[in-house]
Amino acid sequence: MERKTILPRKDYAEKVKNLGLSFHKDYWLENAYYVLSNDEVATLEIATKKCYEIYCAAVEACLYDEQKLNLLKIPLEIRDAVRRSWEEDDLSLYGRFDFALINGVPKLLEFNADTPTTLLESAVIQWQWKEERFPNADQFNSIHEALIQSWVDIHKIYKCEQYFFSSITDCEEDNITMDYILETAKQAGLNVAEMDIRDIELNNGSLYCGGEPINCMFKLYPWEFMFEKSLDGCQTEMCWIEPLWKSLMSNKAMLPILYEIFPNNEYILPAFFDKNSLSSYCKKPIFSREGSNIELICYGNCLEKTDGEYGQEGYIYQEFVNLPNYQGKYPILGSWVIGGEACGLGIRESDTRITRNMANFVPHIIL
Repeated sequence: MERKTILPRKDYAEKVKNLGLSFHKDYWLENAYYVLSNDEVATLEIATKKCYEIYCAAVEACLYDEQKLNLLKIPLEIRDAVRRSWEEDDLSLYGRFDFALINGVPKLLEFNADTPTTLLESAVIQWQWKEERFPNADQFNSIHEALIQSWVDIHKIYKCEQYFFSSITDCEEDNITMDYILETAKQAGLNVAEMDIRDIELNNGSLYCGGEPINCMFKLYPWEFMFEKSLDGCQTEMCWIEPLWKSLMSNKAMLPILYEIFPNNEYILPAFFDKNSLSSYCKKPIFSREGSNIELICYGNCLEKTDGEYGQEGYIYQEFVNLPNYQGKYPILGSWVIGGEACGLGIRESDTRITRNMANFVPHIIL
């Protein structure tokens, strides 16, 4: 993999904005790109497929293990609903694995299984850039087509008359992601309605929006937040996207459980619920967002640390990996899985080892 600098398109800001990405000034800079080989992309595809398989196996191993469910912070009152969601094969739309490429091997840093963002950038913005700048090159990117097909497949099973889409509508990043996901659902032929999740009405254990019953809801809102607001027990037999079983995958307590179950897997870094087994580690909250409350310790020395509002539920300790440095930048490879299949890559980079919310998104090509 190589990082190369390039002059931005003169009118790139207007083009990016027209495609729906409004916070591009300090995020999408378009002054660099990454080049990957076909072999590297094939390696990422295999790693994504295998990691999704082992996450599914880990869910199976945890569902009826009360101790592991305690570690994963799954509330007692919702566990039966989580099990039912898995047993009934509730459908998942998408997720994003974050990898560090270490000596040619993708090392899993975490799985954004429930509410992943950077979707518009990965699927649409970087594709338009490639088509203009490198029309004869390829890109690891069939995300848009995969999303539409996944919605078609979901509708074949659920057959809902209307699909509700909810988020916190005053969050710009969530709005951008929601607008794009909503558009893919429309292109798949679904009847959709958008709402702020704070406008959900609870009546006799069922959910409503403007008096209309909600039978299927896509939510860009984490399950752990839903549990706090007592929405977990409301009509748990309705269709949720992402489904309830994704709550087991979407927190970082799964990382030490994965290592316990698959200690020899080449993609899984050693991880524990205490730091005693590691001389160098990344300390991560069980629940966190946007690189908050992370601490990197290398042989007793703190390399980097971020603040934030997370950590009340506890921390996990993952073996520290020294991210490769490309021209002073540290890239994270976000590999998308949609409908259970690997289908695309989005690269974020920062001048620090900890990737924060506004780390730059950088396009890529395959040569």
